[in-house]
Amino acid sequence: MLSFFLRGGTPSAAETFAKAGINVAEAAHAALYQGEAWKPKPGADGFALALENESYALYIRPDDTQIAVVNKRNGYRWTSNPTEEQLKEEKTKGLPLQNLKSPFALVFVMTQGKDQTIRDTLNVSSPKMEVAMIKNDKGVQISYWFPEKKIGLAIQYELTTQGLKVRVPTDGIREEGEFVVFTLDLLPYFGAATSKEDGYLFVPDGPGGLIRFDSEQADISRGYNHEVYGSEITNMANYTRSGERREDIAYPVFGVKKGDNAYVAVLTQGGDSANISAMPPGLKTSFYNVNSNQIYREEYLYQVSRLSTPTKANQKQRLDRDREVEYRFLTGEDAGYVGMAKSYREYLKANGQLTQTLKPVSHAPMYLKIFGGNFREAYNRIQYVTATTFPQATEIVKSLKDKGMTNAKVIYYGWQDQGDYNMEKRFPIEKSLGGDSEAKKFVSEMKKENIDVIFQDDFSWIDSASASSGKNNAIRGIDGTAFDGYGWYMAKPEKTVREAYDTIDKLKDIGVAGIHYNMLGEVPFNDYDPSGIRTREYTIDAYKGLLDYTRKQLGSASVYRGNAYAVGSVDYIDYFPNESSYDFMIGETVPFYPIVLHGYVPYSFDEGNLRNNVEDEFLKAIEYGAIPTYFLTYKDSRDLKYVASWLFSSQYEKWADRLVKEYKDFDALSGLFSQTIVNHEKLTANRFVTTYEDGTKVIVDYGNKSFKVEKGGGA
Repeated sequence: MLSFFLRGGTPSAAETFAKAGINVAEAAHAALYQGEAWKPKPGADGFALALENESYALYIRPDDTQIAVVNKRNGYRWTSNPTEEQLKEEKTKGLPLQNLKSPFALVFVMTQGKDQTIRDTLNVSSPKMEVAMIKNDKGVQISYWFPEKKIGLAIQYELTTQGLKVRVPTDGIREEGEFVVFTLDLLPYFGAATSKEDGYLFVPDGPGGLIRFDSEQADISRGYNHEVYGSEITNMANYTRSGERREDIAYPVFGVKKGDNAYVAVLTQGGDSANISAMPPGLKTSFYNVNSNQIYREEYLYQVSRLSTPTKANQKQRLDRDREVEYRFLTGEDAGYVGMAKSYREYLKANGQLTQTLKPVSHAPMYLKIFGGNFREAYNRIQYVTATTFPQATEIVKSLKDKGMTNAKVIYYGWQDQGDYNMEKRFPIEKSLGGDSEAKKFVSEMKKENIDVIFQDDFSWIDSASASSGKNNAIRGIDGTAFDGYGWYMAKPEKTVREAYDTIDKLKDIGVAGIHYNMLGEVPFNDYDPSGIRTREYTIDAYKGLLDYTRKQLGSASVYRGNAYAVGSVDYIDYFPNESSYDFMIGETVPFYPIVLHGYVPYSFDEGNLRNNVEDEFLKAIEYGAIPTYFLTYKDSRDLKYVASWLFSSQYEKWADRLVKEYKDFDALSGLFSQTIVNHEKLTANRFVTTYEDGTKVIVDYGNKSFKVEKGGGA
């Protein structure tokens, strides 16, 4: 395999991706429907039948284009907006009331002029709106044109075997004047409910969050409105918020439960450029509602000079992406967060993101992280502080195995020459750890013990003082400047792939079984390159391709957090979302995301020796089906004060007994490792039960700090 650092210079992005077999072509845009105008004839209720299949029927009101979907199995009717009967008690007036009656709310702005903070909204009540409808074998397309603002859009509706697909094709957006699209609330009140109804909103907060219709907490909330996969990092305006403790959204999903009926909505296209928005009664209307808020442009800050005050402006070029949301309807026992999770799992399987279930294991796997060391600056020179040499790492693993840790994988940190001082100079491996020769010995010794060794690395950041030009290889913010995070540049995806390609080639010779990647499973971004915007979709495709290439060459790839785009390309997820954002609006945290992935991708929470609440976090890992992980060193963590202060207690001899005891608790659940979760229930305020496919129940009691296992009939 040839190194990427060719003598002839740096290869192009296309060459970089081609060598690793990565395809980052932008997705094709959906075609606009063509044909004669459809002029439906409404029934007595004002709705006309538009589409129908074996399970569902779609109705449209010609006068205001509201929609309704009827589940033909039980007759339940989902509407895009509250009914006239429900609106009789509505006290909202003006624009909020207009939005309440509209299937969309489009916010428009200007991108020229001194004051770009002015915003206004278009909906079906806006003056002189023109509507055109086309119906064909695929679906119905409704096009809207607002001549006064010279803005237009099209919405396409299609029925599926699971429910309804709603699309906003980018080619249907018209911006022919000084005003342009900023954001679009798509079906903002689909399934809206009052506090008198039985049910809840589901939002993708942490592992999953419920907002019950009878919740008193929601009354003091500012609402829930957060970007999928986290706020755009290149936009410094996103860093002006303070006082919020947020869990970034890891999966593009939301839902509604109303009695024995529910839906789960999946943002199937453009979800990485959207917010999930949920509102309680009292903020805008008297209804609970949840929807996707599609982002087409962002407001940003720019400075004319270093001494000037930052000015707000709007992104000029639109994020040119189709937007699509698939509503999957659920009934009976499936009408709840467990059924929503199962439906999303089926969606991921059908789209090739979850392919094979995990293989059964005789003993639960443990991911043992070992910290080799890192650099510090002392006396005007760079000094590497050693925490665990390779021979010492061998001693740690063998000692723990002798005590009863029967199935482990090792993730080794800080192996690079001088640690992460210069991430463009990884080799030779840090000599104070033992260098290349001891690294090979360590990997070889571990193979004899049937233990894989994985190296942790970060290919996403470039030191501004690095040998290569950080600015040339860095992504660009909306204002055109290289994105700089405290002296480090965020690398363009092709730079990340190029560095990783060369590293993989060398690690393969050492026998390393995989790479544990920083950033790839956590942070996608737009690159506002002068040649044109490369969207989050581009970054995601590059990152997924690199993960797939790593698995092919080394055997495994793993990431932190595990955003949904990565789950089909990894063998392990670390720091998996497991707690809520402590948002006033979130009344209950549930294991939606663990239910989706358990049995397909192993995941762990915080390390056992670094937890804040040792007992409760251990029990949460048991309840949510996580696997154990510890982060250890040979030397005392006090020696790492200026190197890794976050590793506040890591000396392996102090933790060995606790680790093995905890490992044995997890090992008692080894038979569940490859099984899917089929149910989860709250028994009391402190007791929860998780049920697996063979019928085994794991009951966790936070009150008495214990758990028990009831074997199922298939065990």
